[in-house]
This record gives sequence, structure tokens and C-alpha cells, in this order.
Amino acid sequence: MEGPRLPPSATATATTPESDDDKPDDPPSVWHRPTSSLPSLPSQDPPSQHWRNHSLNLSPLPTTTPSPLLHPDSIPELETYVVQVPRDQVYWTPPPENAKYIEKRSNNPEKNKKKGCSKRLMWFFIILVVFGFILGAITLILHLAFKPTLPVFAVEGVTVKPSTFEVTMRADNPTSNMGVRYVMKKNGVVSLTYKNKSLGTGKFPGLSQAASGSDKVNVKLNGSTKNAVVQPRGSKQPLAMMLTMELKAEYEAGPIKRNKEVSVSCDVKVKGLLDGKKVEIVSENCESEFKN
Repeated sequence: MEGPRLPPSATATATTPESDDDKPDDPPSVWHRPTSSLPSLPSQDPPSQHWRNHSLNLSPLPTTTPSPLLHPDSIPELETYVVQVPRDQVYWTPPPENAKYIEKRSNNPEKNKKKGCSKRLMWFFIILVVFGFILGAITLILHLAFKPTLPVFAVEGVTVKPSTFEVTMRADNPTSNMGVRYVMKKNGVVSLTYKNKSLGTGKFPGLSQAASGSDKVNVKLNGSTKNAVVQPRGSKQPLAMMLTMELKAEYEAGPIKRNKEVSVSCDVKVKGLLDGKKVEIVSENCESEFKN
């Protein structure tokens, strides 16, 4: 195996003795090492970023141009944090639109206050409308459930006395869930007429009836038969009379009350009125009407 090569001067010295012709004043030969054989110098590039195993570096990455290579002792040690996140949890950040919305609301307190007032007024109006609707529905139900029905009257007999008439009537209350009380209307009268001529006038006595009740009532009228002398005595022709009444009906069912004005008119045909004997009722028909 060959040893390392020596420079030419060394080889010549080792093999050939120095001749007399060589002059001592000649400069010694110089040997140069090739440049390619020199060791490479360390690179001046900055050290690359690295991460520690099983760790999370929370420090922000540098955004500026890295500084020149510094001495190892002058480089500060970076702090690292280890964060363990369970796999079954998902973390998310709200979108940036939420931050803009909050900032916009915080910048306009007066507008937000006005919106709050308008919302309260709107809810108050809605509650008022709902309450009115419920109250109207209850009123309608009560009106339909407790609706008075027209009373029914009938003339059952007429008795003639020297200065009075006594009319016997039957009153029926068809309202099944409300009682009623009949009283005379203010300035009202009960009138008995013959061909628009008054035979007698009087007052209707107070009468109270239960729901679906039926009662008799006697009405006394002050008057005489002098205005009915147009027919001769002993005539068998029936005498047509008109009985009219203006009453006030007060219906009641617990706390529910209804006041009605009732107008009653009865067409009555009788025989024997002028003889002063027993009066016979040939026909009768009474009609009732609510005035309000």
C-alpha cells in the first residue's frame, strides 16, 4: 500500500543528493495546498425553527427578518407550554361578524334605548289586544248564553164593576236560565181602549218570575163603560178592545243582569161587557216587543 504523496521537493531530496551545482542563494521551493481541499466554513444562515416533542409553542412567530447569528449564551430561552385537550371536546371561536355586531350596538346607546322602548310598547300593545279579544269573547259567550226571551202574555178574563175593570192575565217567562221581574215603566200606564176611546187606565202590579215560570196577575183599571154605548144593549155582537202596557223587565242570573223595556198589546173581543153580566172572551191575541 502506498503512503501519502510528498511534495516534489521532498521527493527529490529523499532520492537524489544535492548537487554541487545548486546554489545556496536559490530560494527554497514553496508548496501550496489546493483551495478545494480546505474545510468548509460554517454557514451564516439563521437557525431553523424547531418544536419540542409533545409540546405546544405559544409564542408568536417572528415576522421580521431574523437577526444575525448570535452567541449561544446571548440567545434567551423560549418558554413553552403543554396543553392537553380531550379528544371529545371541540373548541371554536365565534365569527368576526359577532364582534362587529357588539361593537355597533355599543357605539349607538341611544338607538338601542329607542329600540328597547319600541319593543316594550309593541309588547304592551299586543297584550292589550289579546286582553281585549279575550274580554270580547267572554262577553259574546255570556250574551249568547244569557239572552232574554220575549215574555208571553194572555188575557184570561175581564170583570166589569161600576167604576173599574179587572183584567186577569197570565204571564209566562220563556227564558230558561234567567229570572225576571216586571215593573211599570216610568210614566207608563196600562190602558184599555175601544175604537181609540179610553175605557180605563191603571198600573201593572209588580211581578217576579223564576226561569221558565208562569204566573197569573190581576190588573185593575179605573174607568167605566160610558164610552162604549155605541152598541145597543142586548147586542150579541162582540166588542173589540185594545189593552196596551209599557213595562220594564229586569232579567237576572247571578251577577249577570239585563234590563229590557217591553211593550205589550192585546186584541180582545168580548161579549156581555155592556150588560154588566158575565163577560165572555171570544178571542184574544197578545204580542210583546223589546224596545231596546
